[in-house]
Amino acid sequence: MKPCQSAQDREVLAKATGAHGYFEVTSDVTMYTKAKVFEKVGKRTPVLGRMAISQIDVGASDLYPVTGKGLSFKMYTEEGNFDLLGLNIPVYFYKDPILFRDFLHSFRPNPKTNIRDPTSQLDFITRNPVSLQTMLWVFSEFGLPRGFRHMNAFPMHTFELYNNEGQSYFVKFSFITELGYKSFTLEESSAIAEYDPDLFMRDIYNSIENGNYPSWRLDMDVLSTSDLSKVNFDPFDVTRLWPNGTFTTVQVGRFVLNRNVDNHYAEVNQAAFNPTNLVPGILEPPDELFRGRVIAYHDSQNNRLGINPNKIGVNCPFYARTYNRKGTPPVLDDEGDAVSYPFNSFNGPVPYEDQSRPVRQLDIYQENTADLAGCKRFYNEVTATDEQKQRMIDNMANVSLRVEHSVIERFVALLESVDEDLAARYVNTLDELKQRVTLPQVVEDLDPVKLNPYRKY
Repeated sequence: MKPCQSAQDREVLAKATGAHGYFEVTSDVTMYTKAKVFEKVGKRTPVLGRMAISQIDVGASDLYPVTGKGLSFKMYTEEGNFDLLGLNIPVYFYKDPILFRDFLHSFRPNPKTNIRDPTSQLDFITRNPVSLQTMLWVFSEFGLPRGFRHMNAFPMHTFELYNNEGQSYFVKFSFITELGYKSFTLEESSAIAEYDPDLFMRDIYNSIENGNYPSWRLDMDVLSTSDLSKVNFDPFDVTRLWPNGTFTTVQVGRFVLNRNVDNHYAEVNQAAFNPTNLVPGILEPPDELFRGRVIAYHDSQNNRLGINPNKIGVNCPFYARTYNRKGTPPVLDDEGDAVSYPFNSFNGPVPYEDQSRPVRQLDIYQENTADLAGCKRFYNEVTATDEQKQRMIDNMANVSLRVEHSVIERFVALLESVDEDLAARYVNTLDELKQRVTLPQVVEDLDPVKLNPYRKY
């Protein structure tokens, strides 16, 4: 008898919670898309929301500082499931999907010691400077939100929308918390983690049980097709932000989560969010990272859930007719007595042909250069105050205490190429921290009077 009772954990974003709710249209966006989910103001569509934390194991603390946080919604529309997968940072670590494995390994425990290794993390950043802007976001106040309810999230890719006349628009979606963004400091997160490693999960569950429903506004930043030839940046580059003043922001609607799941395993663990779960009126992003994610998600879900994940209850669309048969359970009724091969004479399902879909080719040429100018804008404009800057640098310095000197030197050189003040502050803060803090290597090194060496007693 096999001892395992459940599917394996996800490779990333494994620790999670989820809830049911609805999406409500609040603005008329029919000029941008023909998608029926957005067809009229006031329309509501049932959704499943999943909130998760990456780079940690299922039993680890929600408040571990250098992690990504996910917020994804599965909308059960009459045209099929529409999945939007978001992260708490609006830019991503890389645009070349081949780097996925390397990035993942650099944030995993050292293969010899099985201990988290900040040297490998910073080494990856210095060898792949395209990741720097994302790391600055992670180290800033935006990397440690005050729970999921106070967190924004961003699906990251640029989607193509089209209306009934075949006119196209290119958009970036965002989930903006209606409670207002709030964050934890490192001191707060460290103190809370000592007694409640599950605060993010507990906060969502209890808030919904108490009738304090979390909600997010769905916005989209819009470029028209004619705008593509006018902008001086790559709008499909997931490692960069669109500059202010180049786009129009449109409010679409709001997500509300108002019902906790009845069974976490059945409704959250088995939920499979797929980037290609789109609906007519919304096309796949054309960038290479999205194409890589399509393969990775499909492979991972087949491995974790079997080859019929869409037949698991929480993943089933309202309506589907396919030729998929047999395979790993659940197969349900295996489509009953319906014909099992395409191009038949017995009224079997035929491919959907969307007459409004744009008919043209979009050629995109992408470079793998780092957006250091974007890093500089983030440092000087997003972290605008000295307090915000210093908080980010304190977090960077704390992580750097165990990093090898040669990697620190390369990291400083990278920061100098962004902003001299950023590099100088980092060096000064790290030097001060090294003089004040001695990290224990064995239990005999522990100071019983100062068990937390970072804390200023």
